[in-house]
Amino acid sequence: MFRRTTATGQIAWLDGSYPEILGLIGYSYLAVAILYIPTRRWAWASALWFVLLLALCAFSTAGWIQFLGRLPLYVWPFGNGAMGCIIMAGAVTSSIYFSPSRRRTLQQSIYLAAGFCLLTFAVGWLLTPLGISKIRATPTWSLYCIGAAVLLFMSLYWICDVKQWQRWAFLFRPAGSNTLLTYLLPDFWYFALSAAGFTWYDAHFHAGGTGVAKTLGFTLLILGAAGALTRARIRLQL
Repeated sequence: MFRRTTATGQIAWLDGSYPEILGLIGYSYLAVAILYIPTRRWAWASALWFVLLLALCAFSTAGWIQFLGRLPLYVWPFGNGAMGCIIMAGAVTSSIYFSPSRRRTLQQSIYLAAGFCLLTFAVGWLLTPLGISKIRATPTWSLYCIGAAVLLFMSLYWICDVKQWQRWAFLFRPAGSNTLLTYLLPDFWYFALSAAGFTWYDAHFHAGGTGVAKTLGFTLLILGAAGALTRARIRLQL
């Protein structure tokens, strides 16, 4: 049923050459599921897959493996391994904290997670000559994202699950319970500004401290709007 108009005015159907961010997330989860589900009973499997996906990303970025860029994602959902590596790192972290054997103490889990975090930062630093680029999905970008995410998870797990300090998170709950609406609100914001012909906001405060302040302010605005809409029982779901 879907139809679109191309830049030349022609009617066209869906273009599967590049699925954009949500499609990339879907393909990446599919790729990780293909690897993880058959081997999930082996405690070491997620760590092994993580290392192999990281190696794939490094070799691809270095130009040693060149065929990946010519394969569509519906044939090779692993891409260059970067996003699959990030997702598999989540499986590794989960296995550290929630081991099926449950023989590991909380202190041991914290030490292991901290070691994993430091290792990702260290290896990322060693691979810096390959570049730090989100657009190119380089291994250092992936590892720095992983290290930051593991560090954040460790902190939140200690604060929210161990210490049960949860009231402070009221502002962020709409982003977790009404995620799709929160995700799309910035698009609605920019569509509204474009329709009104208001360009001052986009043309100012792009860098430095004012840029950071603008980003934080916009984030709080979106979270507040998402919270208000959620309380009004307005939700978006797939």
